[in-house]
Amino acid sequence: MKPTRLLVLLLSIAVVVPVFAANPDFKDWERSPQGYFMTTAERQEWTAIKTQEEAQHFIDQFLAKRGPTFAADVADRAAKADKYFTISKIPGSKTLRGKVVILFGPPSSADVFDVADASAVHHDSPAMAGALSGGSSAGSDGGGRDAGGSDSNEGARTMGGLSVTKNYHFVYTSTVAGPLDVTISADSATGKDRPRDKKTSKQLDAAFEAAAQASIKTK
Repeated sequence: MKPTRLLVLLLSIAVVVPVFAANPDFKDWERSPQGYFMTTAERQEWTAIKTQEEAQHFIDQFLAKRGPTFAADVADRAAKADKYFTISKIPGSKTLRGKVVILFGPPSSADVFDVADASAVHHDSPAMAGALSGGSSAGSDGGGRDAGGSDSNEGARTMGGLSVTKNYHFVYTSTVAGPLDVTISADSATGKDRPRDKKTSKQLDAAFEAAAQASIKTK
């Protein structure tokens, strides 16, 4: 290829791609706490966005449809998810367990149980629901630490050299999608998590869409 043609090709690519992709805030916004509230239709619209200006317009409209307190409310829930669900280097708000609390708010009840080598090694109830709801004393063991035994989050753990799976059990007596009772499994070393089974995955998908639809206040 001649140098001139190569230069023209590179310039044309530079014009089309970096405008949007170079801005990580927009590139990753769909996976942000605010982005969790996108409906299926809005996600389809988002995939068609090519420029930073289009992305900004979409986000402005997205927020406008959800009321003046939406951004602050989501930020507050995300901060609590980071505090109580962070493991290793993955912020709690970037996990599935964090997404549940961000979309539905504090659960009616919640607990965590550890499993190593397919055997339950202990079960505790850290009053997580109360802590997430912002109670001044809920979730505290009286010494400035949460009842799970850590200063701010569960942290990475092993038991007898075995990697421990932490199962987060959330119960909501009422959500926009109806009652919700789900368990999410997280690797205690990496913080990566997933629905405990296929049934939970389908249940969460439907509930997430319902929560996204319900977040729209104005058409």
